[in-house]
Amino acid sequence: MKRERAFTLIELLVVIAVIGMLLAVLIPSLQLAKEAARRIVCRNNVRQVALSIKIYTEENDGKFPLNGAGNWLWDVAYSTTDYIIEMGGDRDTFYCPSDPTKSADKPENWQYSQVYGTNPPRWMPEPKGYDARRLEFRVTGYFWMMDTEGGRNYQPQGTPERPWIRTMNDVRNAGEWELVTDATLSTISNPDLASFTEIEGGLYSWLGTYDRTNHLHRSRRNQAGHRLPLGGNIAFVDGHAEWRKFDQMQMRVSPPSHWW
Repeated sequence: MKRERAFTLIELLVVIAVIGMLLAVLIPSLQLAKEAARRIVCRNNVRQVALSIKIYTEENDGKFPLNGAGNWLWDVAYSTTDYIIEMGGDRDTFYCPSDPTKSADKPENWQYSQVYGTNPPRWMPEPKGYDARRLEFRVTGYFWMMDTEGGRNYQPQGTPERPWIRTMNDVRNAGEWELVTDATLSTISNPDLASFTEIEGGLYSWLGTYDRTNHLHRSRRNQAGHRLPLGGNIAFVDGHAEWRKFDQMQMRVSPPSHWW
């Protein structure tokens, strides 16, 4: 009788080993492709925000929309997000897809000033009218270089030195003046020792949730063993956006250390 040949154990092990090697090569490539796609979505987000704010200044005698409350750079008034959504954005426009800890689906982010202190955070009816909405703020995933109505109690450091923006008169070159940037922040100013994922802010004191940098290296780490930033998307006052590598950034605000 004719006997059919079956795979030997050695042949099966060889096939499994080959599949394992292929996966070891493909998985990092797929992860890099996913991060590249998230960076593109993120760049479109900051560009949308910058273009909407540019239109706002054109309609309001060169004035920028300033927060009536809030102090961190990613605090943004309800009234400002209203306008940007009217201009074609949506709630996801205000969050980087590379940071899974922040989103418009979380009341502790989207309604931060309203729900702060509740545990667990719960959604609340939002106030009506511009005057009420400019006094409430959301925690977004981006830094906004605009001033607040009362003025920020700190100034950006580094070179060149620039004030927080209030009107177009503050801007000398719209194509080089940062308006909205990816959140890149660290615990201390020394990038060789800092953590970029364990920043203790309002969310930590309230819920034990760390703040973090948006775009991080998958494997590259600093001397302290912490993941390093890849860089960030920067949108400028004229509405264009570009990618800036982390080694081209400067520490601008501290503490904690904010980079752009």
